[in-house]
Order: sequence, then structure tokens, then C-alpha cells
Amino acid sequence: MGHSSRTVDYIVAFLRNQGVHDVFGVDGANIEDLYDAVQSAGAPLRALVAKHEFSAATMADGYHRACGRPAAVAATSGAGAMNLVPGLAELRASRVPALALIGQPPAALDGTGSFQETSGAAGTMDAERLFAEIGVFCARVREPGEIVTLLPRAWTAALTGPGPAVLLLPKDVQQAVLGADAAAGGGPGPVEVPGRPLSPERTRREAVRVLARAAAEGEVVVLAGPGVIRADARDELAALASALDAPVAVAPDAKDVFDNGDPRCLGVLGPSGVPETDRRIEAAAAVVLAGNQLPQLAGGALRARLAGVPVVSVDGGTAPLLPEDHPRLIRLTGPIAAELDTLAGALRAAGGAAASASASAGAPASAALPRTAAATAVPAPPDGAPLDLPTALGVLARRLPDTAQLVVDAGNTGATTVHQVPAPAKGRFITALGMGGMGHSFGAGIGAALATGAPTYVVAGDGAFYMHGMEIHTAAELGLPITFLIVNNNAHAMCHTREQVFFSGDYTYNLFRPARIGAGVAALFPGVRALHAADAAALDRALAEPPDGRPVLISIDTDPHQVPPFRPFHTHR
Repeated sequence: MGHSSRTVDYIVAFLRNQGVHDVFGVDGANIEDLYDAVQSAGAPLRALVAKHEFSAATMADGYHRACGRPAAVAATSGAGAMNLVPGLAELRASRVPALALIGQPPAALDGTGSFQETSGAAGTMDAERLFAEIGVFCARVREPGEIVTLLPRAWTAALTGPGPAVLLLPKDVQQAVLGADAAAGGGPGPVEVPGRPLSPERTRREAVRVLARAAAEGEVVVLAGPGVIRADARDELAALASALDAPVAVAPDAKDVFDNGDPRCLGVLGPSGVPETDRRIEAAAAVVLAGNQLPQLAGGALRARLAGVPVVSVDGGTAPLLPEDHPRLIRLTGPIAAELDTLAGALRAAGGAAASASASAGAPASAALPRTAAATAVPAPPDGAPLDLPTALGVLARRLPDTAQLVVDAGNTGATTVHQVPAPAKGRFITALGMGGMGHSFGAGIGAALATGAPTYVVAGDGAFYMHGMEIHTAAELGLPITFLIVNNNAHAMCHTREQVFFSGDYTYNLFRPARIGAGVAALFPGVRALHAADAAALDRALAEPPDGRPVLISIDTDPHQVPPFRPFHTHR
């Protein structure tokens, strides 16, 4: 039943006016009015119910990473709100915008010990303080009329943070009828988010001078990160690499930011990469940071070594994690796409001789760059070929369409996939390294599939499956033909590896009794095509099967003792 002047109807009209199509969440008594308003409003806005609030947040995460559009998350009070915490924390750490709408008990009951109260009154937990630490913005809507100002503020904060903005919505405030002035027009039009100006021209000229000189004397190396993806600036990054004839190393959570098949691609930064990448960076005459703050897993170990090297940071206003007194740091803080484009154009105009100058100076040829994983065709495996994780990932890489979205979970499975599998040439490679939560890929894969409709593949270990793998049921309910490859080593394998490498290795908390995940899912969910692949040829045949509109789950068995290509495990003595 429609109620066009309720607070929740105003919120829904606002979401539609911002171009939001999807609200991910779990329903409940203190958020049900919002779901009712979404239903009343109709297409293109829709509500999609997850099995768990964490996964609702990861759906919004994968959705944005796949298409660049923000989504909304809706959850109820109490445990529903608390279940959002790790998902919103990943959004914050990875700088992914989203609007989280969290129901609360009626404001009229604040301080009375109402069920699931988190008002901060009478000794209760204060949800506003909690989510203010996790989000880029948080406000409790105490009066219905406040929604008119708080909602645009939250939306703007989410986009400019970027990150999750949170509104706490008491049930009686949601249900309240807005005054005529607030309700007129059904909500404001699109919010105009102010853009950042380009850096001062003198700063850009200095960056061009430094890079042109470095290219003439040696080699410039580009370290690209997720900021380029958020800015939709892949083409501009490629143009800069071309202008400088510069090799490009990519952050693990930005593996698709540069064509992995390009001979200039150095592979992945950090512990999932190869030492030769670090050596090339250390020998560089200058370094460009493109949307990369240099966190620990994306080149952070190189920070101290860059102290004496000219560094040009194209960062959109997010400062790199370098010492504030770095003597040779030049920051271009305007929009990343525009700054990269302007820089590339200026370098070409300044002579464009970076490639010939580098060659004359004896810089290594681009064709010789080391690669994390080869993009060459892999022959079909013979029947009975044994199946370890590298072999399985080689089969997967062979079968991935160029337009695929590959969503990768945490742990040994994730580390090996990041190291070995090239990003699809025209697709996405999505992994969450902010909080690194196990099970993130199940919701993120659903969000990515909904965002683009592209073929979507999820790679996760059995530990991640046990945490949030029931979202496969959500994929089945939504009719999403996602392929889930579950690597079953009957272990929390990275924890087990750490027991073996860093401790005595004569005990374990992290090995499990065998489980038949493929057979179990087949019996549990008739809407999922689930099977077990016993060898490499069986996996190849399963991945080659044409989609039939259902999710596909393929389980494989691997050895929990196999140490992944994660450098700390191989260098520890």
C-alpha cells in the first residue's frame, strides 16, 4: 500500500533520483517500512535480500567495483546492524561508496530498554558512535524533517569520502508523515557533488619536467592502484604508460587496471608478486604512483627505498603513505583521470621521446618484463591429470572469457589466484584487501553479476564457503549464472601454513575432517548445478559447460600443506 508522504517514501524517491537501482539487505521489524516503500515505488529500484547482512554489504561492494555506481544497504536494528560492521569496514578501508540505512527501535522508546536499543541512553550502546567510526558519515535521524538535510549530506559524504555513509532510522521516524514542504516533489533531484580542480599548472609542469628527464636518463616505473579503477581511468593510465614507455606494476586489488597481456605489465606488487618487480622499481629513475597509496600489500615494503627517487603521485587528493618530508614528492591532486590524461598529453607534447630516450640510455626492453602469470593459451589437460591448486587455476585461466568478472576470496586460495591468474582482458578482477574478510567473494560476486550481467566467476576456499557460502542460495533465487569454484583443502589453509612456517608445526587447530561440498550443495539447492571435479580434465569439462541460467558450483580437493606463492612464507627462516 502506497504512502507517498512517509519519511521512507522520501528516502526511496531520493535514491531513485540519484540513479540508485539496487538496495541490498536483510529485512526486519525496524526496517520493514523502507522495504515497503521500495516495493511501492517499483522499478527501476529494487530490494534484494541476502542471507546475512555482511553479505549485503559485500554485494554493494562488488556492485560498485564492477560498474562504478553506488548502491544502498538496508538492515534492521540489533544483531542485523551489528552484522553489517565488517562489511562496512571493508567499504571504508577500500574506499567504496555506499549508503547504509539502518533501522532503529522507535525514538519514543529511547532510554526505556526497548528491544535492540542502541540509542546511547540509559547505559545502552550508542550505534551513532559506533558507525561514525566505521563510516565516512553517520547521523541518527531524530525528527522526520531532518531527513531533508541529512540524506543529501550522507550521499555527498559517501561519494566524496569515498566510503559508506550511515543513517540510523528509528521506526517511528520512518513511518512519520512529512510536512507538505518536505514531501513536495517526492524528494530532491540529483545531488551535485563538487569536483576537484586540477593541480596548479606549475605543479604539473614540474611533474612533466621530472618525468621527461627521468625517462631520458633511465626508466620510469608506474605503480597503479585501485584509485585508477574508482576514477574509471584505465585508458588514461595506458596512455601515460605509452607516453613514457613505462612498465606498470599493479596492486593486488587493482590487477585489472592495466592489460596483463601488455608487455609493459610488471605484474602484481607486494608479497603475491615476484622479486624481480621490486628490483625494477628500486632501479627506476622515477616512480609514478597512480591511484596507489602504497599500503603494505601493494608495495608498502618499497616506501623506504623510494626516499631518494623522484615520485609523482597522481592521487585525487588521497596522499600516498610516504614520509611527509619526502624531498622529491610531487602530488597531482585533481581528478585522477584528468590528471593522467593531462600528464600524458604534456609528455607527448614535450617531445614524446621517452621510448627512444630510454632505449638510447640502455633501459631494459619492455618485452623482457617479468610476468606474474603468462597469458598464453594453455592446452586442455589429459584425463586423470592430478589436480593441485596451481593446475586448477591454470584450467580456470584457460576457460575465462575475456569479458569475465573474476571475484577472488582471501587466504591461500586468494594469494595463489592473485599471483597466477591474469585479469580478464576486458573484464574485472575483484578482491577485497581492506579488511580481507573470508567469504567476501560470495556477496561481491552476486553484486558484480547484478551490476553488469557479465560472466562472473568466484574463487574461494572451503573456509570462506563455510562462513558465507550460503549466499549461493541468493544467487539461485535471483537466477544468476555465477560459477563458484570452491577449493576444498579441508582446512583454514593459510592459518595452517602459518602454523607450519612460523611456529613449531607439531600441532594444528586448522585442519578439518573431509567434506563433500559439491555433493552437499547439489542435495541442498536444486536450483544450483553443483558437482565435484576429481581431476584437471573433469574441471576443464565442467568449466566448458554452456550456462543454463543457474548458478554453478564446482568443488575440487587440494592439499592443505601446499604453500602458496606468498613471499613471507618462502623467505622466513
